Amino acid sequence: MNKGIWAGLALALSWSAGAADAAGPSLCARLADEARRLPAAAWAGPEPLGRWLNWAEPGEPSAAAQALAADPQWRERVGASAGGVVGVRHLAGTPVHLVESFAGTANCQSAVLVEARAGGPARELPAGLDDVDLCTTRSARLAQVFGHPALVVGGTTTMTSEDHRYRITPWAGTGWGPSCRVEWRLRTALESASRYCAPGAAVCEAGQPVARQLALAYESGGPLEAQRLAGGRQPDVAMLDALASAPTDDGALGDLNLPLPLFGADRAALAPMDAQFSNADPRRLPVFIGGRWWLAIVGRGGVGWREGGAVLVALFAPPGRAGDAVASYQFLVGPAGLREAVARDGR
Repeated sequence: MNKGIWAGLALALSWSAGAADAAGPSLCARLADEARRLPAAAWAGPEPLGRWLNWAEPGEPSAAAQALAADPQWRERVGASAGGVVGVRHLAGTPVHLVESFAGTANCQSAVLVEARAGGPARELPAGLDDVDLCTTRSARLAQVFGHPALVVGGTTTMTSEDHRYRITPWAGTGWGPSCRVEWRLRTALESASRYCAPGAAVCEAGQPVARQLALAYESGGPLEAQRLAGGRQPDVAMLDALASAPTDDGALGDLNLPLPLFGADRAALAPMDAQFSNADPRRLPVFIGGRWWLAIVGRGGVGWREGGAVLVALFAPPGRAGDAVASYQFLVGPAGLREAVARDGR
């Protein structure tokens, strides 16, 4: 067989293999398949899909990365201040770098993708990041997905959600390949973590199951109705008046960022996001425990409007001053298995 025939056969085989790859399942479809195979217990780990989705982490900066971090044009492109920190991540096996900076209470990311080789000029790569809100729980990151270098954009759907959505765009050697999307939605479970009681407060023990009911109802997103949680009992006018006029001074029921009452326990031993109520969506209502009504507050722990992974409950005697607190409870919300994994092609 002459050389021309061999060359033609090699080209045909190469084209055939490439076409087969292109016709195969996307990286997103493959991730969704692996997600469906994982046992429920695997989702409690920090990176359940880490065998197949490996994030590019900062390492020893290369000469190219150092040059990008110091270059005024890229600093300006990501809106970094004169003394601001500019991060550079490298997509292993490619000339692709992600230059980024973060700012604001929502930890918003400004990012640009740059192709840079040692000793050569750097150029910006189109990455389609302008249509994405890269704040709070969402960001643009570089990763190896099943060993393929890729740009991965997304994160959890909200601060309190265990569901993830990502857009994955593989690097195709000289540019970006077709994008796909993947989402996995998880079941969650509520676990009792800590309880704090005022000295001599018998209601603390009796309040534990009621606090759990409150936390579960809050997490379900439905209304918190005092009579439903109290076996149909209606709070009296005095309790409703106390709720409507709850004091707002520090540590009182109406405090905008109420610290979790700890009754002498070490506040520093708690994570900051678990040591007070977020002001994003706290709910206040009367609850019936031990033959009488109390004032309760339930909400996610957090700092300011930012919410963390714990649901907090506190009980007060009326009128709800700081000194009227009698008990508090902490429940942790965590993943308990996969509900659904969905993948689709396109942006």
